[in-house]
Amino acid sequence: MAKRSCRRTTDENLIHKKAVEMRKKTDEQLVHYVEDRVEKARSEGFNCGKASVPKTGEGAKEFIAFLQLNKIPGIGAVTINKLIKVAEENGYL
Repeated sequence: MAKRSCRRTTDENLIHKKAVEMRKKTDEQLVHYVEDRVEKARSEGFNCGKASVPKTGEGAKEFIAFLQLNKIPGIGAVTINKLIKVAEENGYL
């Protein structure tokens, strides 16, 4: 059985009001609403991802420093030097 409107919390009333508004929309209005929300989500995600990307070379430098400080089986000084050489040749450092 459904909850009576007099027993709803403030948050539930807001959600109900929004749901009623959406049910009253035409198909065209719904399509425009969803497309606008998708575009907004894409742009926000792109902007957040763009802001979180480290500056060029910082990630590579941190990775090489991590390899040099930690003893990882199979990765010795020669391998680290090869990685540094490749990173410098390709512009990562």
